[in-house]
Amino acid sequence: MITENASPAHWRRHLLNLSIPVMLSNSMVPIVGIVDTAVMGHMGSPEWIAATAVGALLFSSIFWLFGFLRMGTGGLVAQAFGADNHTEAGRIAVRAMSMAALLGILLILLQSPLLELGLAALTDSQDWKALTSIYFSIRIYSAPATLMIYVIMGTLIGLQLMRQVLFLQLALNVLNVILTIGFFSLTDLNIAGVALATVISEYTTLALGLYLSRDVLLQALRQKPISPWLFDSQECLKFFRISGNLFIRTLCLILAMYWMTVMGSRIGVATLAANTILLNMVSFTAYSLDGYAHAIETLTGYSLGQRNQAMFKRATRASIELAALTAIVFSGIFWLFGHTLAGLMTNDAQIVAMATQWLPWVILVPLTGVWSFLLDGIFIGATQTANMRDSMIVSLLVFGVSTLVTVPLLGNHGIWLSYHIMLVTRALTLARYWPQVVHRMSASVHTQAVTARISIP
Repeated sequence: MITENASPAHWRRHLLNLSIPVMLSNSMVPIVGIVDTAVMGHMGSPEWIAATAVGALLFSSIFWLFGFLRMGTGGLVAQAFGADNHTEAGRIAVRAMSMAALLGILLILLQSPLLELGLAALTDSQDWKALTSIYFSIRIYSAPATLMIYVIMGTLIGLQLMRQVLFLQLALNVLNVILTIGFFSLTDLNIAGVALATVISEYTTLALGLYLSRDVLLQALRQKPISPWLFDSQECLKFFRISGNLFIRTLCLILAMYWMTVMGSRIGVATLAANTILLNMVSFTAYSLDGYAHAIETLTGYSLGQRNQAMFKRATRASIELAALTAIVFSGIFWLFGHTLAGLMTNDAQIVAMATQWLPWVILVPLTGVWSFLLDGIFIGATQTANMRDSMIVSLLVFGVSTLVTVPLLGNHGIWLSYHIMLVTRALTLARYWPQVVHRMSASVHTQAVTARISIP
């Protein structure tokens, strides 16, 4: 493990070693969405793209709502790892995995009202709504596997096992892409094949993830009896408190993305399809830049567990330098090749033209979004989730008001302008809470110093 005395170049190299595997693994997530869109984009009608987009959005929204299983687990495991307590890291993972399995089963039982709620606010177009229902009724059965994979990912990130994260995500998405193309080419399942491909991929990946994290899980499970530590009231309340804040934060973010889709659908199905293509590009950027967020997340948690403020400061500086440079690169890629990327996702000339019209907004996303991504990682690692909750509530309110003002005046340009306003608001409100993170790190270091003096005979 790198020390706080390492040179800035060594710190940047260490950040890249942690970030690149996650960037590669995360970049595969939107590729699945791009492939799904491309497959449905060759069905000859925008309704197929819209149905796949809305179905995928419903699930990403539902599952994303339980993102606290990854974020909360990752922050707590990183702190336990920094404190050199691998048994506690395993206990955290087992508790979270038990919760994930129960929540997944609950989602399956509630599938009908969830679908009705998800489609309620969208424009009344029965053709693609019927297609979305087919997709939803199949993919919902992946819920337990998806949520348990979240916990496994959080555990591996907390333990700084980024290569395993890459391998796991690579296996999930490569299998998903192969099965999607295979079902589309060799069967007449159409949108049902897209959903079935995801279900099979998720459960296969869950089995692989359990194998990759077996050491830390078994270390905890060997602590008999299991029930006292599994249902430890203090630890459970701690996790629920952290998770509750993350749940509200993520819900606000989901509502913002859902409102973007609602507004786009009300303008027209072609606008919804074009925005879907553009949001796939945005997702690719966000997932890739999240590599730095995950790296600073685990280093923040590790520094807190080690009670090492100097390490935290050096890790933060290196992550800011690298993430800013990468954001500039992504903006350049979209500027040069954005039109080509849109053309790869659909052969509908009208949709490509519309996506190109609004492409400048996507070019700006890496530059306006990178700061909130990084700050999210730091606050997750420090488990300062109440600040994240408050920041996102404010950002959602600003976003909602902005759309009500700008969309009637600017149409779809107003939707994208409001999205950027939300990104900037997130960064500014999180920055406002930055002194609290520094104070917690300072308090941790002070506690260590006092403990050390007391222990001297």
